[in-house]
Amino acid sequence: MTGPTIRPARDDELDDVASLIVDAYAEYAARMSPDAWSTFANDIANVRGRLADAQLLVAECDGRLVGSVTVFTGWRGAQEGTCGVRLLAVPPPERGHGVGRALMEAAREHALETGKHRLVLTTTQEMETVRELTDRMGFVRAPALDHEPAPGVRYEGYALELA
Repeated sequence: MTGPTIRPARDDELDDVASLIVDAYAEYAARMSPDAWSTFANDIANVRGRLADAQLLVAECDGRLVGSVTVFTGWRGAQEGTCGVRLLAVPPPERGHGVGRALMEAAREHALETGKHRLVLTTTQEMETVRELTDRMGFVRAPALDHEPAPGVRYEGYALELA
């Protein structure tokens, strides 16, 4: 696989991006009740519902979509000058080829281009791959961003100061 091309998602591929995101997160379904997974899957598939507040970036390799990330310029109580990253999605067969890193670098560049000085995200303990990637990129724990969207579901915040 050649390196991914990162670009904004097109309107005609939003359904495909929604499916890609659900596929990328499906490994967590077994850890949730069927009702919780259904609610979560519907939320993460709602790419159109996030477009008013965010930039949806996709990774394309050899004519195929292989990943996506959503970048918010104003996000969940984040401080002024901050962009938020949500739903970094790379389906398991596409992992290990630098797709996630390329998407996160594009999110960092988007933040800088929009005059932001900080990039933040939240993740769970189970999402080890994302935690390892953000650690390698220099993100540090930001406990002020921690939250529990549902009983027993804890998200931990991380932040990257941008130069």
